[in-house]
Amino acid sequence: MTAALQSPADLPPEALALIKAGTPKSLSANPVVTSPQSEPPVPVPPPVAMPRESAPPANDSLPVEQSPEGSPTRSRGRPKGSVSRPGGEAERLVGTSYRLPEDLVFRVMKASAERKIRRIHPWAQQDLVAEALNAWLKEAGY
Repeated sequence: MTAALQSPADLPPEALALIKAGTPKSLSANPVVTSPQSEPPVPVPPPVAMPRESAPPANDSLPVEQSPEGSPTRSRGRPKGSVSRPGGEAERLVGTSYRLPEDLVFRVMKASAERKIRRIHPWAQQDLVAEALNAWLKEAGY
């Protein structure tokens, strides 16, 4: 055995008492009370949908579309994961990852920032890269 386990004389009296007692006792003055048996829960009725009496405020700047239920909704821009094309249709976007030269990344960032300041569409980096890559692929015959 190690020296620490062989010489309990170096321990304070509280530690020796703890070792002799085996398990520490609760120091809490309030004992934990457990309920004998819990009563079954009272069933709660589901919430009832109340009809709307007032319509939401109109926002004429957003285009109105029909939802599947038939009620008009306002569009909040293009759906996430899609990009608008000049023809008006939206294409689905797929996430990819490429390593590019640092200089090229900075040039795309600069072009994006300048176009955004001048409000020239497209200005998002992903749209600029997609447009340039699409032009290169067409030129290369793909």
